Amino acid sequence: MELWIGALNLGLLYAFMAMGVFITFRIHNFPDITVDGSLTTGAAVAAVLLASGADPFLSMLAAFAAGALAGSITALIHTRLEINGLLAGILVMTGLYSVNLHIMGRSNIPLLQQTTFVSLLNAINPGLNPEVFISVALLIVMLMFWLFMSLFFRTDLGIAMRATGDNAVMAAAAGFNVGRMKVFGVALANGMVALSGALVAQYQGFADIGMGVGTVVTGLAAVIIGESILKMRSIYAHVFRVILGSVAFRLMISFALYVGMDPIDLKLLTAVFVLVTLAASRMADAKGGAARFRSGLFGVLFAKRRNAVAFGCALAIVVGVAAYGYRNSGQSRGTVAGQRAIGLVQVEDNGLLNITRDSFVAEMDRLGYKSGKNCRIDLQNANGDLPTVNAILDKFVQDGCEVIVPISTPCAQAAIHKIKDRPVVFATVANPFIIDAGKSDTEHLPNVTGVYGWAPMDRLMDIVRRIKPGKITIGCVWNPAFANSVFNVEMLRNSLTPFNGEVTLVGATVSNSSEIHQAALSLAQKNIDAFVLVPDNIVYSAFDSVVKAAGPKKIPIFMCDVERLGDGALSVLGYDYTSSGIQAARLVDRVLKGGNPRDIPFERYTKLTMGINLKAAKELGIVIPPEVTAVATVTIPEKN
Repeated sequence: MELWIGALNLGLLYAFMAMGVFITFRIHNFPDITVDGSLTTGAAVAAVLLASGADPFLSMLAAFAAGALAGSITALIHTRLEINGLLAGILVMTGLYSVNLHIMGRSNIPLLQQTTFVSLLNAINPGLNPEVFISVALLIVMLMFWLFMSLFFRTDLGIAMRATGDNAVMAAAAGFNVGRMKVFGVALANGMVALSGALVAQYQGFADIGMGVGTVVTGLAAVIIGESILKMRSIYAHVFRVILGSVAFRLMISFALYVGMDPIDLKLLTAVFVLVTLAASRMADAKGGAARFRSGLFGVLFAKRRNAVAFGCALAIVVGVAAYGYRNSGQSRGTVAGQRAIGLVQVEDNGLLNITRDSFVAEMDRLGYKSGKNCRIDLQNANGDLPTVNAILDKFVQDGCEVIVPISTPCAQAAIHKIKDRPVVFATVANPFIIDAGKSDTEHLPNVTGVYGWAPMDRLMDIVRRIKPGKITIGCVWNPAFANSVFNVEMLRNSLTPFNGEVTLVGATVSNSSEIHQAALSLAQKNIDAFVLVPDNIVYSAFDSVVKAAGPKKIPIFMCDVERLGDGALSVLGYDYTSSGIQAARLVDRVLKGGNPRDIPFERYTKLTMGINLKAAKELGIVIPPEVTAVATVTIPEKN
């Protein structure tokens, strides 16, 4: 039940976003990509206000206003400067990334300890399941929203806005100011999207700079699915099917997870389903007109053979998902009596996270928990999609998992907010205190424990100074969208204080992996003496780009990813993340044997690895001091 209730709640919360996409896509005839940025803008504004103690409803009004402002800028660029609407949206969306970071001040704002609409609802809950009570409240809100929007579209202003989208020339001839109507419509749409972002942030317990990625695609999917289900032409039906499509889309994602589909295929499922639905609808309209298909997509089944084939393709997708899932159901569902059930979720496919996952499973096996025999470990990967993390957590609860193991900060943040009735044991989290998991290792949330540790930047800088003495300049590349990256950069800056100004740090920020090579080149052109790279998933995944930039100028690279020592780094100092998985497994073992997470302190990583690449040193013409090689636990020889 939890999986479906969670999907319903997400669908209702994202219905405001779907309505915004409907206004731009169906009324103004262009999918406004601004929404990818304005959703985050709404979440950012609301989170900042909530963190300062503002009323939740006031914060949502402010979020709506901020989103409307972003939308109006897009519309003004489109109407006044006569720039294509799609391009205008791309420009504003790109700019909003920086604006949102400035609003938030950091890449992630936890809301676990703040007063939100969720906490207000919990305070008046008569005793129902919290998720069910939220659903009841949201259904009432959606009813009012449906009536309000339906009546609005029947007012003179609503009719004028619709008319400008249907036929701008005729609307202008009738005396409507087409430009103003477009500005109003796009502003209204982005205001709704921002409101949706504010609501989702409160529901999931945090605002994150990356939560708006893919919003326009999700919104389009909701609109198109709703139109396919319900073909009635009244304005009431138009508004209702947007809400229906948003809920149906989330239920479809949950169904795919329920039957065991790999989350990595969810995006493909969405794209193919929307494509086939569009194709089937177009075929139906072309053959017989909309009137013949008032019953929705199912009416296509009784049309001519060509339409029946199209519908069959859409149906085959659902059947294929079910077949695929049940084929793998032994791995994801169905706990046998006596088995211990554990749910593990990671936010993306990342080297460090994979090491943690694999070492966790191996240690559980060593401790006697044989997967498929006396234990079931459900391994899930959200592939970078934050809403999918919530859906996976709901699935774990529905499947009866006794312990939830979130790997990475985003997963841990979602889990500690959502899961209250069973133990949560996190792993590979840099700093659990900035996500409100606790105040200290012993004073933390009663159902939460785990393993954490941030990079020892002071000890890494000690190695740098032994190899590069004197006055030097170091360069660092990081993504400011990652809270842990920003935290580690601060740790790096603090580690420079004892050197009394002899070490200068210059930095370059990036937003994606394609920017890393250029950022590294810009630092290399400043004649830096070394690259010192803090832990950052984006930068580490594109480490070769830094190597290519550093190579021609023979700039050594120091970092904290032990796995990259053989890829061109001169020296590494970091935790071996196998220890994270092993320690987490031992904590889970304690919990399964009756231990209370309240009484189990957080643990720091225990295994630190220091590596030297003598082959890289020879190529760079650097002599490694004997006292450095003496303490190295891993050494790559000159000839390897």
